[in-house]
Amino acid sequence: MACGQGHPQGPLVSPLPAARFESQSYLEGPWFQACGQTNVSCKMVKGKVVEVGKWPWQVNILYLGLYLCSGSLIHHQWVLTAAHCLQRSKDPNQYSVKVGVQQLPENNTQLLITRIVIHEDFNNLMSQDIALLKLRDPVSWSPFIQPICLPKNNFRLTIGTMCWAIGWGFAEKKKTPRPPYSLQEMAVRILNNDVCNQRYHFLLSAGQKKLIGKDMLCGGSEWGLDTCQDNSGSSLVCQVNKTWIQVGVVSWSFSCGRRQFPSIYTSTPHFTQWIKKQISDMRFVSRAGSALLTGYILLISLGSLWLL
Repeated sequence: MACGQGHPQGPLVSPLPAARFESQSYLEGPWFQACGQTNVSCKMVKGKVVEVGKWPWQVNILYLGLYLCSGSLIHHQWVLTAAHCLQRSKDPNQYSVKVGVQQLPENNTQLLITRIVIHEDFNNLMSQDIALLKLRDPVSWSPFIQPICLPKNNFRLTIGTMCWAIGWGFAEKKKTPRPPYSLQEMAVRILNNDVCNQRYHFLLSAGQKKLIGKDMLCGGSEWGLDTCQDNSGSSLVCQVNKTWIQVGVVSWSFSCGRRQFPSIYTSTPHFTQWIKKQISDMRFVSRAGSALLTGYILLISLGSLWLL
């Protein structure tokens, strides 16, 4: 494990870049090279050495100054999130965001929002659950503030692929986390949508044939963790050729921390064209066409769970 802590399982290593300690030379210079890159470093927080900069696209969304949901930086002036996070009000003046946050609560500067774009077909709080927030001022890239790559619209995830959900409030059965909350990651296995349609069949309305459509991803954890309410709008990311790509947005699940009910994510590839229509100068789109993580990568993912 990075930052000098031993791993209880021995030689397994994290799929993230090796950490390096902060220095003056590390903090200087241009900080953007490409989307989907991390700048992991070690920092002393309350007497403990912790990793920071692991997921630099993570954004906190606040409503009237209080934490509401998460999102991800996909552009120097745009944040991607879930549409259901923005149902309290359509007034952008009531929302703000914080970038570069490593723990909750944290006193980072609040950035103002000037525009909210909710997908025009979002109406049942489940499907088409995607939205964009436009920042009043562009952010400046830094080691802790970087954009995530979006997938091409024909990007395909192979069933069984292991990806990572990023967020604050991952829940384990019979265990309630206490503040301060650290940014965490959870390994997620991509499941066939038919699995989720079977598990959530009881939610179908009269005349409805299926609940989970092409605009959604079905993902489950094998280790009793789950994406919960506090993680709405967070990113589901896969690493392809050393580049992180956002393949989903945390949307909903029926019961937090119960394996029989997988989490539902908004499928980012399904909406890449929609996003590009809203953001005329959208540049951070990966060229990768598919993701397949098996064997060796799966072992690494299992080992990384000890970081949570």
